[in-house]
Amino acid sequence: MFANTHRSLNELWASLLLEELARRGVQHCCLAPGSRSAPLVMAASRRADLQLHHHFDERGLGFLALGMAKGSRQPVAIITTSGTAVANLYPAVIEATLSGAQLVILSADRPPELHNCGANQAIDQPGLFAQYPKRSLYLLPPQLDHSARSLLTDIAGGMQHIQQSGGVFHINCMFDEPLYPDEDATDASEWIDTLGTWRTNNAPWPLPPPIPEANPVAPEQWQRFSSQPGIIVAGRLDNTADARAVLALSTSLGWPLLADIQSQLRGETVSIHCADLLLCQPSAQRLLIEHTRLLQFGSHLVSKRLQELVDSDHWQDFWLVHENSSPLAPGRNQSAFFSSNIALWCQQREIHHPPVRQSTERLKQLDREMLTKLDTYFSSSIDNARQLSEPVVARQICNLLPQRHQLFAGNSLSIRLLDQFCGQLPDGIHVLSNRGASGIDGLVATAVGCTLVNDTSTTLLLGDTSLLYDLNSLALLRRHTLPLVIVVLNNNGGGIFNLLPIPDPDIRRQHFQCPHDLRFEQACAMFAIDYHAPENLGEFTACYQSAISTSTPCLIEITCDGAETARIIQHLSTTNLLTESTARA
Repeated sequence: MFANTHRSLNELWASLLLEELARRGVQHCCLAPGSRSAPLVMAASRRADLQLHHHFDERGLGFLALGMAKGSRQPVAIITTSGTAVANLYPAVIEATLSGAQLVILSADRPPELHNCGANQAIDQPGLFAQYPKRSLYLLPPQLDHSARSLLTDIAGGMQHIQQSGGVFHINCMFDEPLYPDEDATDASEWIDTLGTWRTNNAPWPLPPPIPEANPVAPEQWQRFSSQPGIIVAGRLDNTADARAVLALSTSLGWPLLADIQSQLRGETVSIHCADLLLCQPSAQRLLIEHTRLLQFGSHLVSKRLQELVDSDHWQDFWLVHENSSPLAPGRNQSAFFSSNIALWCQQREIHHPPVRQSTERLKQLDREMLTKLDTYFSSSIDNARQLSEPVVARQICNLLPQRHQLFAGNSLSIRLLDQFCGQLPDGIHVLSNRGASGIDGLVATAVGCTLVNDTSTTLLLGDTSLLYDLNSLALLRRHTLPLVIVVLNNNGGGIFNLLPIPDPDIRRQHFQCPHDLRFEQACAMFAIDYHAPENLGEFTACYQSAISTSTPCLIEITCDGAETARIIQHLSTTNLLTESTARA
């Protein structure tokens, strides 16, 4: 039952906000220190059904909440004080909206009379995140002449919206002083009584039910589309149900399934695991252009070559299916877009013709041959290498991953190495990433958040610049005993720029790579995190296997040569590795 008496009007409103959020599925709340947010923090601290998490760095706090939202697929709340504390959440807000994670931001604010007059820590917070929040609610200081029913309707409406479509709900809360209540109780019975049965039950505030989604595909339309040779591209799929449904549809159609590293389908034997490298091979290219239909599920493909294939004008029909409200197709060449639950969309499709598997089997044979070639190539490169290379480490991690493990892929070079070279993943591996905006900020905090909400171990693979960018979040590992292993590929700066056609190597090194000449041993000592620096593949294998078998967080630093990585990628992308007879079989 929601109480009638509260120690202040601020406390009443804060308690009401958190009550409705909890009823709508918020179980985790991330807090940063601050005074203006005191009513919200104290209200949150009194809730036994709300797990509270802390970080002194609001930028890292936003990504911690983002990771928890991604890992749990549930809404996660963030409470900050006013001023630049709120602005530090912006990168996480962008990523959450673009990747469909559910965040609820409760930003404390000064009252109107303290704005535009030089008052301390007062900035213009309404509209701070531009168009990125899916819903925004800007509340004036609490007052009893503001209807309680109206307040709950606004909160419930914002929550319902992001739970249907993902994204961010920003609630900006102005609070007058006093922020810290005394013991004199305020009786708000008359105000609260207008809420009827809501105050005595545990149900969320009622809203009109959402309009059920109609099947947008006419049977004859689907029959025409699916009766021609096509391929399926699986981009980022966030849950197993979607991945399984895409797999079943691909099998029923007999179409090749090109699986992005984020698709949760790289553990399936029927998937094409080496799409990026196959697209460099003339024999595979000729097979792929025999198909005239393209069906893509999910978005944000890692491989630039695969994205270029999707964006090309080759397709007679290109259908795109994902839950976002707008088509995420950089080539803007889709002939049809379906904003739909992916699993439901696949289950509604009926196949009235036998699957055509000939080209699929030929492409699978090329994929198996490519995996064998990669094994041979990397075995040879390990024997001849003076130090560990980034592709070898990325591939070895995938070989050693245990079942029911999370793999968080950092941006820039790390996720590209996994997509290109990991091949087939073990069963039960869930791949996570921040590919909405593909930033290198907040990766440690996001991985910590993903690990906190799931009872499974996690590997984070990222680059040295990414780790430097989020070094503060190593403090989160000290606070929690998490089964999180961080593998950092230290190529002394932005090694990915070695892959770009920058003509002057001195300009590339000084202005793009920005070498820092730093190692992470002392940072780990500062945050009391176990540190390892293996020098060869045997040492790395033993170190990594030991690390993933324990629940103690640790950091494994690999010192590598970014120029050597670029040479390996260039060689494998330009060499004809496949036999012509396989493609013609």
